[in-house]
Amino acid sequence: MKLLFENLGAIKKADLDLSKKLIIFCGPNGTGKTYVNYAVYGYLRQLYVGVPLFKLNELFDMQKKEITLDYDTLFNLKGVYGNLKKEAINRVFGIKDSSFFNNFKSKSTINRETFRTTIHKEKFEYNYEFSGVSVLYTKKENSDTISVQLKNQVSLDTINETVETFHLAQLSKYLCNRTIVNSYILPVERNSVYTFKDELAVNRLTSKGKLDNRGLENRYPLPIIDALITATDLNTIKKSNSDYYYLAEEIETDILNGKISVSEDGGVQFIPDKAPEITLPVHLFASIIKNISGLIIYLKYQAKKNDLLIIDEPELGLHPDNQILLARIFARLINSGIRLLISTHSDYIIKELNNLIMLSSDKKEIKAKAQELNYRDKEKINPNEVGAYLFNYNTDDNRHVDVISLPVDESGFEIKTIDEAIKNLNEASEELFYSLKYSDND
Repeated sequence: MKLLFENLGAIKKADLDLSKKLIIFCGPNGTGKTYVNYAVYGYLRQLYVGVPLFKLNELFDMQKKEITLDYDTLFNLKGVYGNLKKEAINRVFGIKDSSFFNNFKSKSTINRETFRTTIHKEKFEYNYEFSGVSVLYTKKENSDTISVQLKNQVSLDTINETVETFHLAQLSKYLCNRTIVNSYILPVERNSVYTFKDELAVNRLTSKGKLDNRGLENRYPLPIIDALITATDLNTIKKSNSDYYYLAEEIETDILNGKISVSEDGGVQFIPDKAPEITLPVHLFASIIKNISGLIIYLKYQAKKNDLLIIDEPELGLHPDNQILLARIFARLINSGIRLLISTHSDYIIKELNNLIMLSSDKKEIKAKAQELNYRDKEKINPNEVGAYLFNYNTDDNRHVDVISLPVDESGFEIKTIDEAIKNLNEASEELFYSLKYSDND
């Protein structure tokens, strides 16, 4: 799934391939990485009326049927998804009637034939439930048909026009976006959302205890609003576990040394392994726990296969050894069916991701070294499934930012801006050390 953004703040053009399982944004501060994170999130939040591939009420009698894909109509809908309108981008960034994004454009850059070939080759099994009606969509590799099967017993009255509209819209979105239906974002403000959720949401709760986001739309970007909605609805969210609960437990064991849980009143709390009789409220958390708690909640209760998880600066508050462990968790994540987009300044995360890419080699020496260094098989990263992008100021016009796709090979990828900063720091340290130790002056 290829997407082009133009005139997004200082960014003149960002040409992205969202089909990669792991996408990394790197670059100096203020180069628009968060802008692109938000734009991608806004793009995947859209839902349009789908292609009329079948009638849902036919499944009531047949239970299962085969449908033939209409590639041309799907391709036209793909173009609609790619065109993120000004009103939509304003809503994503929480601004109203602003000229800031007047020249913003977006579009899908895949051509018709490639789109057709890609879907034809695709193999998937996708279950979607809306308003109590659960349908399983199955497609075999190199096929132009989809099997549609009603998975639960429902009355004919349950299958109404609204239910059919949402099923067709969701299936069409699934096909248009290369099986990416949902996105979930952890913005840098995640450290504060659970701490200040009650203050931020005061006087904005409906009679049912849900957050009413009217009025918030012009005060906060959409990712922050959605994070706030999640924080105020944890009692509902925690009622069902996701298939990725085990990954959250691995993070709790490997990094947090304790458990994140949701209290009876819907607050986030932490129980340390070393003192299980103590339950800490969120305002007493260490910064590492505040940073990771949103990821834990997502993996325990909300994660779904083929989600695109977006994390802005995952290294916040983490010691280098925990940044390295987190990179390994990311590898397990993408190898378990969740796609990941991160923006990072962490040399530790980048170096460890490169190590995990090198682990994918079939060489005997690499396999032996992986075992020696206690790497797991599910931590290997295929370089063909990685997209890396450098955000940097244009050398001719430093008001504008270039987004450059970086080559990724069997040894990983190189971020020159970080490497140069480390090189300069090391050189300065060496010069100061030798001046201190070997100077003739007293």
